[in-house]
Amino acid sequence: MGIFGYLDRIAAEAEARDTRTPEQRAADAAAYEAKGREAAIRLAAERVEFLAAAPRYVLPDGTAWRSSDMMGTLRTGHQGGQGRRLHAVPEEDCGVWSGASPALCGAKPGPRSVGWGDVRVEPVDCPRCMARLRKAGL
Repeated sequence: MGIFGYLDRIAAEAEARDTRTPEQRAADAAAYEAKGREAAIRLAAERVEFLAAAPRYVLPDGTAWRSSDMMGTLRTGHQGGQGRRLHAVPEEDCGVWSGASPALCGAKPGPRSVGWGDVRVEPVDCPRCMARLRKAGL
């Protein structure tokens, strides 16, 4: 018997052991989906609260910036404790798979970097970004 025959046999045995009626299966599936929707709503509310607590810098030209750090490659285990510098990054470019536009100071992720990390609760600590924010009156 090949691997597919073995998997088919396992699936058939699992189905034979399930003594629920089709109505019970449908009710269980609906309850599972409802739990998933509740979790998604809860996570969205937590995200809104988190973003409300995180610093947001709005420049006079109307662009919004958030503090974020550059994600690295971490090729060895010794690179993790080198510290992070929090830059002012355009709001839409915060988070993994968001973008790689430059920060307020001009820093941008390199070819081996993952990109900008998620929004951080800590304020910007990059000296060049802070100077530009002070120059804009923030």
